[in-house]
Amino acid sequence: MSISTSTRSTRRSTIIEYRRETPRPAGIEPIQSEPRIYAEDPFRARFGFKLPRGLREEARGMEWRTFTNTYAPTGNLRISTLESDSRRGGMYHYTATMIEGTGCERISTETEIMATGPVSACTNLLADAGRRVEILEFHQFDIFEATVTFIYACNNNRRAWAMGFGGTADQSAAAAMSSAAHLIYG
Repeated sequence: MSISTSTRSTRRSTIIEYRRETPRPAGIEPIQSEPRIYAEDPFRARFGFKLPRGLREEARGMEWRTFTNTYAPTGNLRISTLESDSRRGGMYHYTATMIEGTGCERISTETEIMATGPVSACTNLLADAGRRVEILEFHQFDIFEATVTFIYACNNNRRAWAMGFGGTADQSAAAAMSSAAHLIYG
């Protein structure tokens, strides 16, 4: 069966045949593929934004799954939700849910705190839980309908890059602070 189109004076076929120039003989070993080469910047390869310079150097050539497991681990103490209400004098009233995992059980605690911003609130909440985290660098990007936060944090001599995703900037900062606390304290 042939499909054709009609022109003024001639008929022209619209079927195009593609043929392999040299047929492969059956029974030969399969073609070996090239080894997978990972992107220099896994975040840029996935979302189009460059990682901060120090983190980009550490994460060079990492696969995305390895990158997220390294810089955004789920720790045994994390700030799950963070909601705010504006108050006078540039202060905010934050309500947070702290989840602490001990063995097989998880303990969820609602806490409230007054702070000047989400990072200040998370810093105080984590310090109250015995995990003091100081931020050396802070980077935040809007990606699609979410926000990602990268922080370079320290406590005394331990330093670590951390990443956190969230639906809002506040939740993203809370996730990054929780990841940093886990990376520094274990």
